[in-house]
Amino acid sequence: MAVEIVMPKLGWTAEEATITEWTKKDGELVQRGEVYLLVEGDKSVNEIESFETAILRLLPDGPKVGETVKIGTLLGYFVQPGEKPPFEAAQAAAQLGGQADPQASPSAAADAPSPNPDPYAGRDKRGPKISPRALRIANELAVDWQKLIGSGTSGRIVEADVQAAAAAAAMAATAAAKVAVVQAPPVQPVAAPAIVPAPTQPVVRATPVASNATRKTIAARLSQSAHTTAPVTLTTEVDASELLKLRETLKGEGAGRGAVQPVPSYNDLFAKLVALALQEHPALNASWSDEGVIQHTHINIGMAVQTERGLLVPVVRDPARKSLPNIAAEANRLVEQARNATISADDMRGGTFTITNLGMYDIDGFTPVINLPECAILGIGRMVAKVVVVDEANPRRAARTAIRKMMVLSLTFDHRVVDGAPAAQFLQRVKKFVEQPYLWLAR
Repeated sequence: MAVEIVMPKLGWTAEEATITEWTKKDGELVQRGEVYLLVEGDKSVNEIESFETAILRLLPDGPKVGETVKIGTLLGYFVQPGEKPPFEAAQAAAQLGGQADPQASPSAAADAPSPNPDPYAGRDKRGPKISPRALRIANELAVDWQKLIGSGTSGRIVEADVQAAAAAAAMAATAAAKVAVVQAPPVQPVAAPAIVPAPTQPVVRATPVASNATRKTIAARLSQSAHTTAPVTLTTEVDASELLKLRETLKGEGAGRGAVQPVPSYNDLFAKLVALALQEHPALNASWSDEGVIQHTHINIGMAVQTERGLLVPVVRDPARKSLPNIAAEANRLVEQARNATISADDMRGGTFTITNLGMYDIDGFTPVINLPECAILGIGRMVAKVVVVDEANPRRAARTAIRKMMVLSLTFDHRVVDGAPAAQFLQRVKKFVEQPYLWLAR
């Protein structure tokens, strides 16, 4: 019996996805557990596995590679050897002049299956079915998959279902263990005015290199951040001369020893020092919810990365407890996967604070947009050599001028979650860590 292949649901809020690649060709045999389709949704590319051994048959007029379609759209069929897919059977019937089977009866026609059957009607009555990959991930994440409702063909449980269940369980555990919940009235989002182009004007996409699915996700999240938060940006200029010396020393040590591990970048150094600063100022390591403020007990740093597909934010988990070489190795892997479009959705979830660096583009200061549901983001500007006054506050030394490497830091925070004074104190601590790295290196 032919089994429908439909666009799977990749997340609880997903409404559409983009066909990236058919890894198997039309008419090719696909083994059970083998990947036959790559689809993109919510900024990540997902591998779709076959639940059975069958022959892949694609719709002649179905969606093509690169097209974005709604969840549940029919893409093709899985058939057994010698079996014709429904579209070929219908074509054969049309060529015969639409003659009906003389042995068919009205009652048999009435009992024929609906062209759009209930996706859960074919579930094994003994329990739910699960793909091999989803089963492996469920065991790794300790998810009770037998209680899940699958979004795959015939109600099968796929990887996205397991990942969503694990994320929901993690959020529930975090909410139960939160340190404090501050009740506050909900803020009504301000609807953005609709911009309707004139009928005679062509519609041009702003970023042709990014896929529709990725661009729509980025646009939706940035719009939500702009219209639902109360953003405030604080800026300060810091002396990054000692941080520059630290990185130069690490580079020299790595070259001298021929180390295999990568040399920590400035982003890696900031991921470490920001995480340690958040331990001292947990008010910035929080999120807004309908119940109030959720204070996170873990610290995961997102690192904004510009790719051909758009802006992605891979997450380095628990950098406060990791060494700089380990942070650098993890960040390099995530950045490479993000730029190669191979990063998983799980590697971009769970962030509690984000850093974004535009220093390589000769930008001094800017106003970064909060990466929801986080409450704050730190913008890092370029290092510039400036003549500054030093030792001004030191009573034992006379004030003098010197050339120092200066940098502007921009902290945007959600005023619904945290007030200005705690945010300023956090930024002050980050500044001190930048100017005096030995304060946190020994931790």
